[in-house]
Formats: sequence, structure tokens, C-alpha cells
Amino acid sequence: MNYLVYAAILGYACWLGSELVEIAQGGYTPTVYYLTAAFHAFAGIGIWGVHLLQARAKNTLSAVGTTMASLSYLSLIYLPIQVMHSGLSASEFRAANPVYMIPGMINVVGLILFGIAVVRTKFFPAWTGVIIISGIILFAAAMTQGLHLVANINNILLSSTIIYMCIWGCRQPQHHNAFSAQ
Repeated sequence: MNYLVYAAILGYACWLGSELVEIAQGGYTPTVYYLTAAFHAFAGIGIWGVHLLQARAKNTLSAVGTTMASLSYLSLIYLPIQVMHSGLSASEFRAANPVYMIPGMINVVGLILFGIAVVRTKFFPAWTGVIIISGIILFAAAMTQGLHLVANINNILLSSTIIYMCIWGCRQPQHHNAFSAQ
């Protein structure tokens, strides 16, 4: 099951990289779009690894949040490529294709539920759950207001937190028992 955690690390590293490239290059570029697509693919699978790290006992809230986040990530894999080839800005593409708001809203709700589960489960440090909850809310708010730099900085913090959770979780003695029992 470690491969799921590695997929999460890779996915969120792609997201972190896309945000850094976007800041450095002053906007969306093909590199940003491809890294974002890779993020969606790897995070859609890898979020299950983060869930399994904390799912030592039955954890319905985490499973529901993980399912929602995973499905939304996987449904958005091709979106950045579509935006890139459309010739429209990201905000123009969203306005012309409001159907993509559905997986976006599912992702926000899923990550809020997952963040609550992180705080309640107490496997990961509680602050990581708070960062997930506040980070996804801030990301959604920043994107609807066109505050791209705020979203970039927020996403760097959010992706770094989830990478930290993966590394921290793998170093815990309970991790080894949880994965060997499955």
C-alpha cells in the first residue's frame, strides 16, 4: 500500500511545482497545465494512501471525504489540457463550462470532510487537518475572487502539508502495522 502514499507525494509535489512555476512565469503556461493534470491523476489515487495511514480503525468520515476528493481529482485530469487548448483563460473557460463547478464543489466538500476526519482521528497532528480545511476553503474563495497569487501561496502550503503528512505517517510505528494487516 506504500505505492498509494508515494502517488500522493508525487501528485502533491506536481501541484506544488505547478504553483511555483505559475508564480515564476506570471501565469498559466503549458508546464503549469501539464503539472496540474499530473497532480489530479496522482492525487486522485494517492489520497487513498493518506486515508489508509489514518484508517487504523473504521473511519467512515475519512472514507467519504477521500472518495469525494478522489473522484473529483480523477474527473478533472483532462481539464487543464482542455483549458490550455481552448485558447481561453482559466476564468473564461470556467464561465463557459460551468459543469466543471460540480467536481470542484465535490472536492471542496470532500477535503473538508477529510480534514475533519484528520482532526478527529488524531493519527496526524491536528494542525494538518486544520490546514486542509482552511486551505481548501481559502483556495475556493481566492479562485472565485480572481486572487491567483493568494491561491498559489495557499496551494503551496496545502500541498506541502499533505506531503508532510505522507512522510510523517510513514515514519509512525502504527503505519507499519496498518499496512501489514491489509
